[in-house]
Amino acid sequence: MSKLEDSTKRRSNEVEEQSVTPRPPPKKRFLSRASSPDEETDDDEDVSDTFKEPLEAFRKDAISRQWKDYLRAVERFKKYINQAETKRLESQEHLRLWEESFLKLQTFLCNIIQEGMSSLGQSSNAMDLDHASTKKLLQENWAKELAPNMVKAFSSKDYHELTISKLNQLIESWIVKRKSITTGFQPVFEQGSLKEIQKDHERILLAWVDGQRGLQDMKNRHKLTNFKYLVLSEELRILNDQLELKETNLREAQSELDKIQRQASRNNEDVVMTEAPTTSANANPSEPNIIPVPASITAPSTSASTTTPASSISAAVQETPATHSQDLPQDPLIHAQQLLEQRLRDIDMIKEDRISLKQQIARLEMDLICVPESRIYKAPICRQLSQSRAYNRDKCNRLSEICHDLQNALDDLQGNRRRLIKELDSEQVNHSRKLEEELRKLDMDLTRIRGQRDALQMSLEERKAATEAGRASIVELKVIADTKKERVNYLEKEALRLQKKMAARTGVKEYYDLLMNSDGREPLLLPLQNELKLLEDQVQAAKDACINRDNIPQDTVETELSQISKLKQLELDVVKFEEKYGFHPSADLDDNQVRQVLQDRIDKEKAIIANSMEKISNLEATEKQLLSEIESVAKAYGDLEVENMTKVKELAAAEDEIIKLQTERVKYSQTFTALNKSKDAHAMVANSLSKQSEKQLAHIKQMNEREKNLNSQLTCLERELTASNIVYDVYKSKSEEAKLTLDELKEKTSFSKSKISELQKSILDKVRSIEEEAHTRLRLEESCELLKRKVDSTNKVERPAEMKLRKEREEYRVSLFNSAPLFASTNFTNELVFAKL
Repeated sequence: MSKLEDSTKRRSNEVEEQSVTPRPPPKKRFLSRASSPDEETDDDEDVSDTFKEPLEAFRKDAISRQWKDYLRAVERFKKYINQAETKRLESQEHLRLWEESFLKLQTFLCNIIQEGMSSLGQSSNAMDLDHASTKKLLQENWAKELAPNMVKAFSSKDYHELTISKLNQLIESWIVKRKSITTGFQPVFEQGSLKEIQKDHERILLAWVDGQRGLQDMKNRHKLTNFKYLVLSEELRILNDQLELKETNLREAQSELDKIQRQASRNNEDVVMTEAPTTSANANPSEPNIIPVPASITAPSTSASTTTPASSISAAVQETPATHSQDLPQDPLIHAQQLLEQRLRDIDMIKEDRISLKQQIARLEMDLICVPESRIYKAPICRQLSQSRAYNRDKCNRLSEICHDLQNALDDLQGNRRRLIKELDSEQVNHSRKLEEELRKLDMDLTRIRGQRDALQMSLEERKAATEAGRASIVELKVIADTKKERVNYLEKEALRLQKKMAARTGVKEYYDLLMNSDGREPLLLPLQNELKLLEDQVQAAKDACINRDNIPQDTVETELSQISKLKQLELDVVKFEEKYGFHPSADLDDNQVRQVLQDRIDKEKAIIANSMEKISNLEATEKQLLSEIESVAKAYGDLEVENMTKVKELAAAEDEIIKLQTERVKYSQTFTALNKSKDAHAMVANSLSKQSEKQLAHIKQMNEREKNLNSQLTCLERELTASNIVYDVYKSKSEEAKLTLDELKEKTSFSKSKISELQKSILDKVRSIEEEAHTRLRLEESCELLKRKVDSTNKVERPAEMKLRKEREEYRVSLFNSAPLFASTNFTNELVFAKL
């Protein structure tokens, strides 16, 4: 787009320079007939020199365009670097917040466990950390083959499960304490009435211990599967990021390859352009000739840029002769081809890894679905589902609002565009009609002046033949004829200039050159038709050569051509998207940032439209003013012509009177010279008015160029509207997918809620049974107390065995009173740990 605008601006500047060239000063009246044709040829040579376009200016323009492309690439890469830096800082901030929250949770749980350990009389300094399970899991084949990046990360980072190990130690110490208490009362329970109670107590204790250890095993298995799932999902995300990076690198390499191909074709065109004038100039055999570029070097670049993808490029490079390959050892096309092939191999490898990871994740998800109902409420998926449902709802609402805003903006832009196009069409039609009317007027003036010239020549011949006295006025009549001839030449040049102006307004240089070489005649379409036929023959020859040389069928050639056109179109769409919204489609931006960028761009476009409307209104006013001035000048010119004709008639009458009255010749000669002086003054006034009109025409050309620029801006806006429609469709599809996921999540949450309610009921039943067992134990203690009192009453003398039993009874009582709150605290800590996991 920028190249097109530069070319149109350069063409408009050349046309303006050609149209606003300084006119030669007015000629003197008394000139000979032999001197006037030479001056006309000199004027024609100056005009032809002004329309020449030097090759040096073209090269400078190409260099400046290339430099602008490099600057834009540097700015784009700077933008990418800034985006990556901000993303890195945000990820570091999120990681820091997560680490702080996990540390707080770990300290809280450690404090709770420390209190429990101190109540049991155990020290928490020496804890056995279980690193074997994690290391064994990371050394398995699936981890080494499918997740090498995550294995490296875990091996480089210290990972301690201090809280869970402390919790397991607490539960084991409490179990040991319970067993030691029961073993202290064995001599008491050896009696026949308490043996059944001891057996029931041991059975209940063993069942509870087995349940706790089974629950711990289930927790460990669930933790390992969850860890495996998280590792694989993170590895998949890393591979996706690498795949996207490889794709971006591939696109950049393709763009670089296209640039190199365009540069090569441009260099070949420059060489051909330099060869043409040098061969025509160096006609002498003694001067050295320029060696032409062989066709074998230019053929690969043209075929690569027009017909085939990377495979055809490699084939064309391989078919070049060995001499040229030796002369060009570091060809950029070969280097780009190697880079493309290497990156394609990397992408294929990453795709295979991605497929295997997806399969592994699907298997792990099936394993998670097959988990028993007793562990469903402990999984974090319930909270994740609720959070993701709320997030998707908010995102859907936000996307719907964005779509609504985009639709309103699209409607406004369409309404403004149609109105502006209608106004511009009407203005262009009116301007073309005015130019046609001016051309008609100039043609009528030309024919009228030619008729007057012919009539004057006939009258002059009649006067010459009639009397010899008219010989005295031959010089004056020659002067009049010369002035009329100059006027006719001027009008012819003006008509040719207007035709060139209309050709320049089209913006086509070939049509303009054809009109320049046509000498006022209508240009023919025969050269264009011949050129079109030659181009079609070249395309067909290239296709036939590709089919016959590489044995490629015609269908594959056509499909490759269509694929290349689609690829170019996609690249143009990406560039248009980036120019429109200010960021790359693959860039990771928040919705707020995207909304801000789009809002800024919409505000800018609205401001540009408002300014263009104001400029158009100002241009209309200036155009009307200029038209009024042109009409006034035309009227003044007509008056001057009438006065000129009257003065010519007066001069003829004066000549008749000179013939009749020779005595008054001096008097009439004086009056005649005075009239000539006044005529010269009027001619100078007319020349100044014509210069002023030319300046006004130059201003009108500038306004026309601005109108062209506005048309180009309108086309850009239309393309942006199409791109916004595409984005709207994408957001709509995403919102529908979000709705489907919401429905699935709702079903899963309802199912999980039902399971959680059932699990809560089972837990309440277990708590009730445990409370009943504690009540029965208290009753047993009371019965034991009564029995011991009876024994004391019978045996008043204390014995060492009885003192030992009394001490064990007190310890048992204390442990029973402390067991109930300790059990409640352990259940509370277990729920907290598994809720966070």
